[in-house]
Amino acid sequence: MAAPLLFLLLLLPLAPSPVSPAAVAPAPKPGKFVTKELRTTTNKSVKDYMSQRAGRPGQRKDGEQQTGSEAGDLSIFIFDLSVGTSPQTLPVIMDISTDLVWANCKSCPSCPTLSPPSMPAFHPGDSKSFAEVGCATQTCQRMSERDCTGNDVCKYTTHYMSGFLATDTFSFGNITGPGHTDVPGVVFGCSGNVTLPDLDGVSGFAGFSRGPLSLVSQLNISSFTYFLAPPDDAGAKSFVSWSWGGAADDNDDAAVVQTTTTGGSSSTPLVASKKTENPYWYYVNLTGVQVDGKLLTSIPAGTFDFPSSNGVFLSTMLPVTYLVEAAYSVLRQELVSRIQSEGAAPVNASDDEDLCFLTDDLASAKVPTLALVFDGADAAMELKVENYFLDLGDGFTCFTILPSPQGLQSSVLGSMLQAGRKMTYEIHGDGGGALTFETLEKAAGAPAPAKVPLMIVATTLLLWALLL
Repeated sequence: MAAPLLFLLLLLPLAPSPVSPAAVAPAPKPGKFVTKELRTTTNKSVKDYMSQRAGRPGQRKDGEQQTGSEAGDLSIFIFDLSVGTSPQTLPVIMDISTDLVWANCKSCPSCPTLSPPSMPAFHPGDSKSFAEVGCATQTCQRMSERDCTGNDVCKYTTHYMSGFLATDTFSFGNITGPGHTDVPGVVFGCSGNVTLPDLDGVSGFAGFSRGPLSLVSQLNISSFTYFLAPPDDAGAKSFVSWSWGGAADDNDDAAVVQTTTTGGSSSTPLVASKKTENPYWYYVNLTGVQVDGKLLTSIPAGTFDFPSSNGVFLSTMLPVTYLVEAAYSVLRQELVSRIQSEGAAPVNASDDEDLCFLTDDLASAKVPTLALVFDGADAAMELKVENYFLDLGDGFTCFTILPSPQGLQSSVLGSMLQAGRKMTYEIHGDGGGALTFETLEKAAGAPAPAKVPLMIVATTLLLWALLL
């Protein structure tokens, strides 16, 4: 598979199953879960990604577009899940485009023990509620990459791990106090032979897609919210929360996060995917892009729509944002024109290179503000400069919105673009629902982005290279 398309494999470690995404084990009673803090590597991963796309920022290696690097090009959002009886704490990566929930397991009977030793492991033998899932079950049929026959345990093999399906009790909330909820029979992957180096301190993944084996489907989650703290806001805490079974939204998440937002919000529909798109991802109808409050009318109408493209979806695993070429080229030209008029010229000689400026030059320029315009009344997501320009710390500041790789006709809204605002997904079973996002304070004449401190948190090697 060509390298420019490999990042799609990242977003779908387990391919979608044709089975209807009905809940596997409905939660027995309503509940709500709020993390105290979501640990992130967003800004480190963006720096690594942009720097390693080229010998120096703005230049692609060997004249080719680079969509990956040897390390650190994923943004990782880690929170703790409690699994088993008695509960074992498993740090997992939140991924809104992944189906399966899985963890590195100790003494996995169906696979060799080759997982990185730094990965925390779940111990099935220490849980009284642990049970294997058989091949003949309907649950196993929901697993697209199953590797078993008859009445054996439901095994699976992917490009980067192998294991088997199991069920156990998941505990949400404070497990040492009265405020927690136990949910029995949650299906997850018990994995071994994990070939994902540098997952220090991480046990696995928690899928939040619409897929049948995700937490969203299994818990009948009606809505979930996350907040990715911007690096320049020391008082903000990243978090994720969700409710299921009709649980009341008591705004518990307000207690664990402080933001610089105005408190307002806008909503846009989550649209059902087309036949050429992934039915489990969260798609939105992006209608245009504004620069300094003015719509870029040079972007052709319908650029982001099917069949002109394969839609626009959101990701919590990709730090950068990709726009289809017809939109990116117009946006880039407009930014270059406006910033050059401020006396800061890009270091790039060609439109085929990443858009980078000398940080010192950009510091004295007025950087245009951007907004993404979505379907819906006043549904414009106004961005801060820090959402789309990043000081790499080596004299260059680069634009982190990139053209979609050749062969890909989708646009992807990455995690850096979403940072600094609460993102709420209201989910309907028909593939619909709504995305609600906080509106930020408008900044007239926004300054260039300040240097972002390097966050020393565990990060992964290039995942899609391992998926080949």
